[in-house]
Amino acid sequence: MAAQKTQERSHTAFENWLLSEGLMVTQQQVIQDVYSLELAPWKRTGTNATLLDMIPEEMETGDMVMNQGTSRYICEIPNGGTYNAERHMYEEIFYVLSGRGATTVWYDGSPKQTFEWAEGSVFSIPLNAWHEIYNSSGDQPARLYAMFTAPMVFNMYASADFIFNSTATFPERFDPNDETYFSGKAVKLKERLSKTNFISNVRTSQLDLFSSRGPGYNMMSIMSNGHFITHLSEFPGRTYKKAHNAGSARRTNKGLTSEVAYLFLNGEGYDIQWGLGVVPGDDVPFERLDYKAGTLLTPGNGFHQHFNATPDPIRYIVLRFGSPELLGSGGEGPPQIEFDDEDPRVWDLFVEELAKRGLEPNMEEFKGHKT
Repeated sequence: MAAQKTQERSHTAFENWLLSEGLMVTQQQVIQDVYSLELAPWKRTGTNATLLDMIPEEMETGDMVMNQGTSRYICEIPNGGTYNAERHMYEEIFYVLSGRGATTVWYDGSPKQTFEWAEGSVFSIPLNAWHEIYNSSGDQPARLYAMFTAPMVFNMYASADFIFNSTATFPERFDPNDETYFSGKAVKLKERLSKTNFISNVRTSQLDLFSSRGPGYNMMSIMSNGHFITHLSEFPGRTYKKAHNAGSARRTNKGLTSEVAYLFLNGEGYDIQWGLGVVPGDDVPFERLDYKAGTLLTPGNGFHQHFNATPDPIRYIVLRFGSPELLGSGGEGPPQIEFDDEDPRVWDLFVEELAKRGLEPNMEEFKGHKT
């Protein structure tokens, strides 16, 4: 049910910046295909783009932008073109949806570092470093999916001049003299957590076993010594995850709000989701959202659950805010519903969906789930 709108509010500093930029805004819960999503010119950057304000339906209030902590966008660099050079006091991370190219990064007066990327690569821009992104192909565009902290930074400082023209450097985050900075080297901090500045291909990255939320594998990588994490997960064919409430976790993350969105890299399946404040249980209504390779969706602010309706593993990527090095970590994880406690309809729906494809569940060896 949509939240009741009480009174039109004035624009935030971030929204005023969006208006001055003329940046197109796409406000949806699910982007069915990020590869074909409509874009519009973003003159300052030299790309076509759209901001992605990922919102669950129950939060629609008519506001220009709902997510005022972090946000996302998709941009496309034209054939042989360039994402114009810039620096800024907000953090930014990119995943390459299609195409190939290179990025040059530097501070004023420092050596320039250039690294190449291709479809499946992830890289993060060090805070306030100059960067220019090139499309190396002369016959096809390069499409990038990005996340940035621009909303919180604009709303904090309300000064585009400061955000884009500050000369501050952050040597504890980026050493321009380190020629290996973007080489793809990674440091394993602990199980399921590493630290890197460049991932060449997330489709082939090694993951660690992670079974507390159901069958599957996981790896989180802190990027460019900043707040952003590349979160990769994979779960086997004909299986599904336990329902969990990621919305509860992100709303209490040191007081900073950051929406979460899942980009599915392959396969086909569906999510089921419950509304804000709703605890899954017998006969409690839920919503179903189908996905395929290239679908981007947000779980909203309540419980949600992933289902793999194919015989092969499905891998997805989450670009998210929340480095444990900068924000701390520990304590209990988000609440979840154990398989033996879930609504029987969840299992029945899964069996039904697999049967349509001539498949049967592959859950008999996990947590004693009955088949």
